[in-house]
Amino acid sequence: MNGFRNERLRKRAEQALNSGGFEGAEVSATTLKEVLHELYVHQAELEIQNEELRTAQQALEASRIQYLQLFQSVPLACFTINAAGIICEANVAAERQFGLPLRRLKGRPLTLMVESLDHGRLFTALARLRDSGQWTRQEYAFVGAHSAINGLTDARVVELEPGPDGVDKGDVLLTITDVTERNAWVSELQEARDEAERTRAAYHHILQAVADGICGLDARGAVTFVNAAAQSMTGFGASELVGRSFTALIGGDAEEEGRRALTLSLADGLVRQVTDGRLRRQGTDDFVAELTVSPILQNGAITGAVVAFRDVTARRAAEQALAESERRHRTLVQSLSEGLVMRSTDGTVMVANAMAERLMSGPTGVLLDPLARPLESRKPGDRTGRAARRRFIGADGARLTGLPPTAKAVDSGKPVVEQIVGVAEGDEAAAPTRWLRVSSHPVPGADGRPEAVVSSVTDISAIKSMERDLNVALDAKERFMAAASHDLRQPAQALTLLSGLLLKEPIPEDARRIATQLRDTVASLGGLLDCLLDISKLEAGLVTPHSAPVEVGSIMERLHGEFQAVAASSGLTLRTVPVRLGVCTDGGLLERVLRNLLTNAIRYTRQGRILFGARRHGGALRFEVWDTGIGIPENQIDRIFQDFYQIGNAARDRREGLGMGLSIARRLVHMLGGTIEVTSTPGKGSCFAVTLPSGTILDERHCGDSPDDSAAGSGEADGDASVLLVEDDAVIRMALALMLEGWGYRVTEAGSVAEALELVDGALVPDLVLTDYRLPDGDTGLMLMDTLRRRFGPDLPGVLLTGDTSSDRLREAAGAQCALLHKPIQPDDLRRTVRASLEHRDVETEAT
Repeated sequence: MNGFRNERLRKRAEQALNSGGFEGAEVSATTLKEVLHELYVHQAELEIQNEELRTAQQALEASRIQYLQLFQSVPLACFTINAAGIICEANVAAERQFGLPLRRLKGRPLTLMVESLDHGRLFTALARLRDSGQWTRQEYAFVGAHSAINGLTDARVVELEPGPDGVDKGDVLLTITDVTERNAWVSELQEARDEAERTRAAYHHILQAVADGICGLDARGAVTFVNAAAQSMTGFGASELVGRSFTALIGGDAEEEGRRALTLSLADGLVRQVTDGRLRRQGTDDFVAELTVSPILQNGAITGAVVAFRDVTARRAAEQALAESERRHRTLVQSLSEGLVMRSTDGTVMVANAMAERLMSGPTGVLLDPLARPLESRKPGDRTGRAARRRFIGADGARLTGLPPTAKAVDSGKPVVEQIVGVAEGDEAAAPTRWLRVSSHPVPGADGRPEAVVSSVTDISAIKSMERDLNVALDAKERFMAAASHDLRQPAQALTLLSGLLLKEPIPEDARRIATQLRDTVASLGGLLDCLLDISKLEAGLVTPHSAPVEVGSIMERLHGEFQAVAASSGLTLRTVPVRLGVCTDGGLLERVLRNLLTNAIRYTRQGRILFGARRHGGALRFEVWDTGIGIPENQIDRIFQDFYQIGNAARDRREGLGMGLSIARRLVHMLGGTIEVTSTPGKGSCFAVTLPSGTILDERHCGDSPDDSAAGSGEADGDASVLLVEDDAVIRMALALMLEGWGYRVTEAGSVAEALELVDGALVPDLVLTDYRLPDGDTGLMLMDTLRRRFGPDLPGVLLTGDTSSDRLREAAGAQCALLHKPIQPDDLRRTVRASLEHRDVETEAT
């Protein structure tokens, strides 16, 4: 009540003073006293209020100081921002965080503290805060003095009075938490998590891709994970296996072992394996499996296990089969009649059968020793007694030197194949000898050098003995054949010449028919002897191809003219399709091959036709002879090229040939570098094809005509050359003399070498010598030729006549440069040979 009264009096006094009425008014003492009293009271109240104000100001200053201390001590960077975006206040944390002193922070535009990309976003958020009081805590990119700062920013509106100097303190407080390191750590953590996830996914894919079945188990043995291989092996799906005890899959005879291994591993944490366990497969029999139980340990506690298993049913079966195969192999190796041994390079025996062990323990052991010294390198004191006289010889009988086969294979690193070694017990030629065939093959190691050697030894003493006996028999056979051929050719030659002379005489038709049959019979005999001669020439190596340009068409036309009449006489048609090509080959040998094929085709064709042609075949030239004959069974195609083999001639009718044509043809084709093939259908015919090697075909400018030898059969006289005829058989000598004289030659006859030399001692100077090889008193035609050539010069031509088909005679004639004719001699062949020999002499005479 007093307060209200005093307030009313104070207002009255203020009105009186303000209106000026106090100066002219009359104031009573009572009123003045009341007024003074009120003034004293008001003054006292003012003093109290001033004291309270001072106290409040002191409290406010203390609060301000406390606030500033708290502001500076906050660990977060703090800014106060005014409406213009200027930093008004900043704390020590901001100074430290941004690397700028407080004096540079205060008054700094906020735009200089924030990355330009975040300007719009930050100032938009500040405007929204001032308008609505809403703020969303988020990160902004700030710019420090040394590096960029990722700041997690909070803001709120504050009311700050201006400072004593009127400086604006700002209206928004920003707090910035530096999360740069945290973000880096979070990024690394995220990368680690991503990598862990990728690794987990990779392991998952690996587990799903491995061929082994994998099952993850918990501590109770229940399945928690199963891969695709496990599902495939067992036939159960993942939903059927997960949560199921793994022991339910173990079955068969190994059930107890598998269960015990799983239980013990989950109890003691040790890895265990079961090599021959059995697991159940849905809907079928159990399968043999290898199991590995690996416990999972975490912080020393067993939290589960991983069971890996694989189906080894096929492997176990293969191992059993391999073991059985090895047993059979060892039995087979032990039962071999030849020695077989494998030794390391240091001499250790790794594998050896009984025969090899016996050989290694005897004198032949040096042949199988990889550490053996060279043969014949031992000093005299190294061997005594019987061993000192032992010799190692080769297949040619020469003493062996150098390393034995096994040591040689190790030293060179190359195999030694089938070396023939003889172990002779003595120095004499007839000393007992054991013959061995040794092969040694080095076994290379990882570095390519031999680490072992495998050797095989075969005792071929019996074979060597058989070879010796065979060589003796072959020599005896050749001598017998030569003698028999000579003895057979002599009367055959006489019959040939006499029948030829007889047919030239005017005799009755019946006698002519008998003479003709006699001539043909002798010709068949001569053909047999000529085939034997051809084989002898080929085996002796005296037939050598001489390649020259040959016009194929000329050869084919000549053969067509020769065989057309022969085919027509048998009721056959011969069609020839010549080709205008030149080849580089031996024309004589090629013509003989084709002649044999045509002869064969006509002989075995009863009706129909023969087709003879040639064509290009790739880069080669191919001749073909087709016939409509009897054909050849498939199982006899290889046999028709054997000597004396014929189809359908069991009675050996000589009119059907001798069975030598194809054998000789194949030998000649091989000499020309070509091939001969045959295709045939029994009852329909055959085709024989001869292919010359590639590169033999020439272009047209290299082709030339074959020499014309048609004059050999002409009736013209050959000249009046002087021929010395030396033949001990009077009948043959007479027939030959008549023929030569009929051809125009001047013939001087002699029955022996002595008679011939007597004639030469007279006035005879022969232009050619025609002599038999075997002459009386042990002399030969070659001896005579040698004597005459020493007298008349080495160019004196000579023609040897012989019935001997041995290879020695062929080589001797070739070495003496004499023409050689084998009995029985056909008149045309003799005339051609004599003429060629004289022409060759004339050419050489002109050249000198």
